Amino acid sequence: MLEISTLKKGGVEGRSKRHCDLLVMVWLPLFALGAMLMEAGMGRAKGAFHCFVKGFTALAVGFLLGSVGANEQGALWCALAALLATIGLSDRITLTGAVGLAVIVALVHRVVTLLDRLIGLAGTVSLPASLAGLTGVRDWLVAFWQPDYAGVWAVHALAGGAALGALAVVGPRVGRYNKNGSPAPMPPHNLPLAGLGVFFLWVGGQGFSQPLWLGASQAGFVAFLAALLWTKWRFGKTDPSFAFSAFWAGLVAGLAVGTTAWLPLTVAGALSGISAVALSIALDRRFIDDPVGVVTAEGVAPLIGLLALWGTGSASFGLGAISWAVAFLSGWAAARVVCRGMALVGLLRLAPMDEFVGVDQRLYGIAAYPEFELREA
Repeated sequence: MLEISTLKKGGVEGRSKRHCDLLVMVWLPLFALGAMLMEAGMGRAKGAFHCFVKGFTALAVGFLLGSVGANEQGALWCALAALLATIGLSDRITLTGAVGLAVIVALVHRVVTLLDRLIGLAGTVSLPASLAGLTGVRDWLVAFWQPDYAGVWAVHALAGGAALGALAVVGPRVGRYNKNGSPAPMPPHNLPLAGLGVFFLWVGGQGFSQPLWLGASQAGFVAFLAALLWTKWRFGKTDPSFAFSAFWAGLVAGLAVGTTAWLPLTVAGALSGISAVALSIALDRRFIDDPVGVVTAEGVAPLIGLLALWGTGSASFGLGAISWAVAFLSGWAAARVVCRGMALVGLLRLAPMDEFVGVDQRLYGIAAYPEFELREA
C-alpha cells in the first residue's frame, strides 16, 4: 500500500509540475504580447502595425537562438530578452536592424545565463594551489552576486541596458524635438491599447515566478498610484501614459525584491512610480526618445528593487549590484556596438521620409487604421 501510495503521489506531483510548466509557457507569451501592445499604443498610428511585425521578428530570432541547447522556458526567456531590447524603437528601426539587435541580445543573454551558473558553482569548487591567490576574489564575487531568479538579470536588466544603447544610437523620432532642442509634445495615439498591454504584462508576469508574482503586483500597483499622484503634483494633471510605464517598472522591481515582505515592496513601488517620470524627462533632455519608458521599466527597475532591499534592511548593501551591473552594461555595450555598425552601412534606421509618410505604408503597403483615422500621434 505504501508503494502504491508513493507512486500515486509521485504521479500527481509529476502531473502538477507539468501543468505548472504548461501555464508558464502560456504566461510568458502574454507578457510579450503586453510589451508589443504597449509599444503600439504609445507610438504613432502610422507605425502601429510595424511594431507587431518588428516585435514578432525579434521574438522569432531570440526563440530560435535560445532553443539551441535549452529547455522551453530558457528559449522563451531568450526570446523575451531579444524582444524587449527592441521595444520603444517603434517606427524608427528597420526589420534588418531589429534582427541584428535581437541576435546580439540573444547571444549576450546566453552568456549572462552561463556566467550566472558558473558563479553559482564557484563557491563549491576548490581552486588548485596555483590559483590559490584568486580565492579572495572568487569569494567576494560569490558573496555579492545574486542568482538570476525570475530572469531579473538575464532578461530584464540585460534588455533594459540594450534598449538604452539602441535608443541612443538610433536617435529620436522625426518631429520629436523643436529647432531649439526642446522636446515637442508627441502623445500616445491609443492609450486604451497601451492599457490593454499593461494588463497582459501584469498577467504574463506570472511566467517569471509564480511565488513572487503577488508581491510584484503589489509593487506595480503602488508604482501606478505613485505615478498618478506625482504627475498630478508635477504637471497639474494626472498622466496615464507615465502611470502605465510606472506599473511596468514596479512589476519588474517587485520581482527583483524577491520577497513578499510588505515594506520593501511598497518602497520599490513608490520609487518606481517616481523614477518612471523623472528618468523619462531626464532621457528626453539628452535626446534619448523612449516613448514606452522601457529603459526604466526593464533596465533601472531591477536596481530600484535592490535599493528598496538595502534601504529597508532586508539585504546587505551591495548584494546583487554586480549581477545588475554585468547584465545592464553588457546589454548596453553590445547593442551600442552592433547598432553603430549597422548604422554605418545604412541598415539600422528607416529613411526620414519613410517615417514621415508612415512606415506601415512604406514597408508593407497597408495601414493598421483606415485612412480617415490616421493622424500624427
